[in-house]
Amino acid sequence: MHRLLVLAALAACQAPADRPDTSRSNGLPVAGLSVAEEVAVYDAAIRAAFDVGPDLFLVTHPQLLPAGAGLDGGDAMPESLGAALQRAGLTHGSCTPQRSSAQRAPLCPVERSGYLIRATPIYRGTGDTLRMNLRSELYAASTGSGQEPFAFEMAYKLVPRSGSGWRVVAEGRVREKE
Repeated sequence: MHRLLVLAALAACQAPADRPDTSRSNGLPVAGLSVAEEVAVYDAAIRAAFDVGPDLFLVTHPQLLPAGAGLDGGDAMPESLGAALQRAGLTHGSCTPQRSSAQRAPLCPVERSGYLIRATPIYRGTGDTLRMNLRSELYAASTGSGQEPFAFEMAYKLVPRSGSGWRVVAEGRVREKE
């Protein structure tokens, strides 16, 4: 009897093979914000993830994170969003990372080392909340020496700030699947 209950519980936990992985999106719809609103959401998430200052150098990955687990896939980051993030002073261009070894940070052909950021689309939560994940990965400038790899992904819940903009009200670190 106990063995039967354990098997039933395991079967209930497994998603059907035809159901797509939505571990990042949780099945929420994309928010459909204007580019200016998306920049404000990125600004709030970046400020939650980093101490923003003149020494912080961020570049965007040309692909958004996929709705499911892993790093493969994902839609292209809209060029208008990438350009707006640069105009806002949040990022310094885009980079497709070049990986030579799992023991070294990827290389980017930019002027200095920093973090490569890659986000999910911004999802509409309940009420006026938004959700997004932001993955940050240390990279080395192609003229620099190799660095140890380091990356982290955070999930953010955001609400409108009184006046304008967005603020993070909840965050959590996303563990990479091994």
